[in-house]
Amino acid sequence: MAITKEELEQYRSTISVERLRSFIQSEEDTLDIILERYRNNIRISQALYPELSILEVTLRNAINLTFCKHISETWIEDEIQQQKILADQEHAKLLRAYNETMKEYKQQRFTIGKVIANLNFGFWTGLCSKRYSTKIWHKKECFRGVFANYPSEAQQINMLSKKLTSIRKLRNRIFHYEPILTKSLLNKYNEILEVMSYLPQDNGGILKDTSNFLDVYNKIAKDLYKAKT
Repeated sequence: MAITKEELEQYRSTISVERLRSFIQSEEDTLDIILERYRNNIRISQALYPELSILEVTLRNAINLTFCKHISETWIEDEIQQQKILADQEHAKLLRAYNETMKEYKQQRFTIGKVIANLNFGFWTGLCSKRYSTKIWHKKECFRGVFANYPSEAQQINMLSKKLTSIRKLRNRIFHYEPILTKSLLNKYNEILEVMSYLPQDNGGILKDTSNFLDVYNKIAKDLYKAKT
C-alpha cells in the first residue's frame, strides 16, 4: 500500500517529508520500511566515519608536510601574501579559513596549524588535481611525499583526482544526511581504502581499532535480503 501524505507529515519537524521521500524506492514501500531504511542509512554513514576522517587528516598532513619540505616551510603564509601556487578557488578557501581562524582565536592563540585544520576536505582534494600538475605534481618529490606508496612509477594525479572527487561527494552526502545505501557503496568503500593505501600509513593502528564498516554493511545487507525473500 502506498505511503500516504498524512503518514509522512507526522515527521515534518524531525526528519522532514522531503528527506523521507528520498528513501522511497517503490510504490509498495510502507512507512516502516522507509523508516528502517533511514535508520540503516544513519548506521552505515556512522560506520564510515573512521575511514573518512583518517583519510582526510592523513591527506591534509601529508600535503602540508610535503609542501613545507619541498616548496616552502611557510607556503601557507606565502600564498596568503602573494598567490603563486593556488588557483582562485583554493586561494579563496585559504583566505576564508585564515580570516575565520584569526577572528576565532585572535592574535595570542592564532597559529597556522589552526588555519590548516580549518581548511576543508574540498581544499585538499582540490589540490590533488590535474591543474596543479606543473606547479606541484610533476615534481617527483612532491608526488611521492604525499602518495608515498603509489604502486606505479607514473605520477597519475588525474586518476587519483577522480577517486578523491568521488570520495568527497560521498562524504558530502553523508554530512548532508542524504541516502548512501546503493549498489556502488561497497565499491566506494574499497576506493577509500585504495587511496588510503597510497598515503603514509596509520602506524597507530587507529583504523583497525575503530572501523566496523564491513560488519555493519554485511548486517544491513543480510537484513535487506531477508526482507525481500
